Amino acid sequence: RLENDREFGQEEMKAVGITTLPVWNFSDFDEAIKFLKANPGRYVLKPSGKAQNEKELLFIGQEEDGLDVLQILEHYKKNWSKKIKVFQLQKFAAGVEVAVGAFFNGKDFIFPINVNFEHKRMFPGDIGPSTGEMGCYDKQTEVLTRDGWKFFRDVTPDDEFATIRDGRIEYQKPLSIVQYSHHNKLVQIRNRDVDLMVTLNHNMYGIEANRFRRGERKCIFTQAKDMPYQFVAPMTGIWQGVERQSFVIPSIEILHRDGNRIMAHKTKEIVLDCDIWVAFMGIYLAEGSISGNYKVEISQRAGARAELIGELLARMPFKFKYDGKSFYCYSKQLHSYLVQFGGAQDKFVPQFIKELTPRQIDIFLKWFCLGDGSVQKGGFRIFYTSSKRLADDIQELLLKIGHVGLIKCRLRKPKTFMVNHWADSSKPVYEIIERVQKTWAWLDKRDRKVVDYSGKVYCVTVPNHTLYVRRNGKPIWCGNTSMFWSGPNTIFNETLAKLKPKLVEARYVGYIDINCIANVRGIYPLEITSRFGYPTISIQMEGVLSPWGEFLHALAAGQPYELRTKKGFQVGVVIAVPPFPFKDPDAFRKYSEDATILFKKENYEGVHICDVKLVEGDWRLAGNSGYALIVTGWGNTMEEARRMAYNRIRNIMIPNMFYRTDIGMRWYQDSDRLQTWGYLY
Repeated sequence: RLENDREFGQEEMKAVGITTLPVWNFSDFDEAIKFLKANPGRYVLKPSGKAQNEKELLFIGQEEDGLDVLQILEHYKKNWSKKIKVFQLQKFAAGVEVAVGAFFNGKDFIFPINVNFEHKRMFPGDIGPSTGEMGCYDKQTEVLTRDGWKFFRDVTPDDEFATIRDGRIEYQKPLSIVQYSHHNKLVQIRNRDVDLMVTLNHNMYGIEANRFRRGERKCIFTQAKDMPYQFVAPMTGIWQGVERQSFVIPSIEILHRDGNRIMAHKTKEIVLDCDIWVAFMGIYLAEGSISGNYKVEISQRAGARAELIGELLARMPFKFKYDGKSFYCYSKQLHSYLVQFGGAQDKFVPQFIKELTPRQIDIFLKWFCLGDGSVQKGGFRIFYTSSKRLADDIQELLLKIGHVGLIKCRLRKPKTFMVNHWADSSKPVYEIIERVQKTWAWLDKRDRKVVDYSGKVYCVTVPNHTLYVRRNGKPIWCGNTSMFWSGPNTIFNETLAKLKPKLVEARYVGYIDINCIANVRGIYPLEITSRFGYPTISIQMEGVLSPWGEFLHALAAGQPYELRTKKGFQVGVVIAVPPFPFKDPDAFRKYSEDATILFKKENYEGVHICDVKLVEGDWRLAGNSGYALIVTGWGNTMEEARRMAYNRIRNIMIPNMFYRTDIGMRWYQDSDRLQTWGYLY
């Protein structure tokens, strides 16, 4: 009755405080015509009862004076008065058509909820089913990947992102990548340790301050706009890494003359103790350089530091000499390996060092600090470099030994005395300030404010739902975005959530959704669907990871259930044949009856059958509706989801088949509007 009797459905929503559009119910066409003449405007004509399923009789008025609806009423009065016994005139509202749905077990909703867009026109021009978005970062925020720090705008589905679970650091591929235009408010969080700009709904990761003071360390997610007065967020984690016993300098080819001939031979690989090599790389990236004649040099004036460096170099299979200013040797094999690290402003930490255990990483940092660093009275270190990439790498290494690195960029005088020598610092110099004890950031309410923002915002979704991000050199663990399937948002709270008492009273079990029009003035429910929707259920099957039998059994038994879903985008495309969307048995017999469905390759993934039958191993069209198949796709981005769905369609051949080619195209516009209005969080 909720679905078939529009008047009843509207009254039920009003009874629980859901805002609805003005609607007038009629059982007489003359009364409706009289009303419309007295109250001109844009209306939607909605047949109720069985008539709403007979044909495409719903009509959306386009003219501001309502004359087009008036003409339709006159036409329906002559031709459909026996079929249409009850109908509505609903005030038209422009905006985004969006539906919110959830499963109900007779007692409560099963989360996550489902947000989808379903535009029911047959041909391109409207969007098909797609997804919703959640919280994001501004364009100046970077995220740590296995390949180092990257701006969100530069990440790809092939990147692996640093995440944290139960305090331990691990890398994960993204389930989805998000970016959209945001012309609304952001929360700015700024103090000595933190610099963030996030959407109001963004998931912050941490713990309430009083719980932290009591010794609790279990972090939770809370939206930026809902953070308590004091909130404490982690800035480091536990890294396991891989302990390596040795390092191999690759062999090289050396040319030499033998009489009149040029001969070539390969040198042997040089195997070194890994701890010694890591220490060497630390001092080399701090004070080393290469030059012509395969010269490798470590600069250091005489003193205690030079003595330590000399002892280290003596343990290596190269003949280093010292002239009072620097250590040097000539080795083509060593030179050939070190050439990749470039000059002072191009240096970087090799990937293998980043993958080592905290013990071996700390060896590197100690020797780098010996060359270009200082130990402060509080026991923490400051590392110096003119290479931005190297500064980024040292910050990552500090994370992996359980410390925190804050990066500052300074422009110094042309000559600066640094630790124990003069350095040319006319170009930017980066300081990486180590935090040993203070590895949690305190976010006070006084550090937060809501600011205007107009531009792109970004995020990625990973299975652990955490990311290591930074802004202006200040890193912190934070939450990521969720999409399509999400926790309760504004649309849900303003509509479906208010129906819970009625659903409990009715002992309702199953799926239920409310289709709405949303605009800047509000969210206006249009109708309730108290069943699986089509093609929505097929698209949901693309996104649900939990076993359906297990889930539906728990639902029927009234048990709570943790529904596991993908976090990316899912889309669905309806493949139809004549006479769809009309019921015309003659047209079906002529154009479609028993038509064979062929697949170029035997790949049926994402293909959901509708009016189809299997005859002697041959898939054929059945029924008489022309509603043949629903083809779904999934991807990390909307474009990937679209590509998958349409690639699957290209594998299908049916005579006279047709489908829309623009499913998902309006996602970017509609999601931007809903985000701007604040309805997806």
